[in-house]
Amino acid sequence: MQDEFVAYPSPWRRALLTMIAAGFVALGLWMIGAFGPPPTSHRYSESETIAIGWASVLFFGLCGIVGVAKIFDTNEQLRINAAGIRYAGWSSKTIPWHEIIDVTEWTYRRQKVIVLHLRNPALYPGRGTAGLLASANRKLTGGDVAITLTGTDRSFNDAMSAVARYRNTR
Repeated sequence: MQDEFVAYPSPWRRALLTMIAAGFVALGLWMIGAFGPPPTSHRYSESETIAIGWASVLFFGLCGIVGVAKIFDTNEQLRINAAGIRYAGWSSKTIPWHEIIDVTEWTYRRQKVIVLHLRNPALYPGRGTAGLLASANRKLTGGDVAITLTGTDRSFNDAMSAVARYRNTR
């Protein structure tokens, strides 16, 4: 169908995200003292600063590794059409419209997320990192599936327009 919404990875956006992760790794290395004595702070003790530095190195290092691998990913990330919504970050299955009770937005620091509220979430379990974080995402967003368009070639508003267009035709 010609007017389906399809989002693919944007190599440039993913490269930018990977460079940002590398910057946080460098900041973490500075905090642990890899480039000389650790910085001092009136707010945090030296051991707290070092702990925050290690957390930054580990978390953003992992993000950077994943980011480098994803720069070369050309697979479809999100498809919204008359059949439903398929989000590759969640599952390889399309969630049909009759299983989607509601679609809401969740925003944090200007980052917008599409949140699907499912009739029977057990029928559409998440995989990978999304599956592991599903419980935390439910508590945070109030929904079952959190869809982000960060690192793709399409916008949040375009996706929400597609949701509105197809949701009303079910």
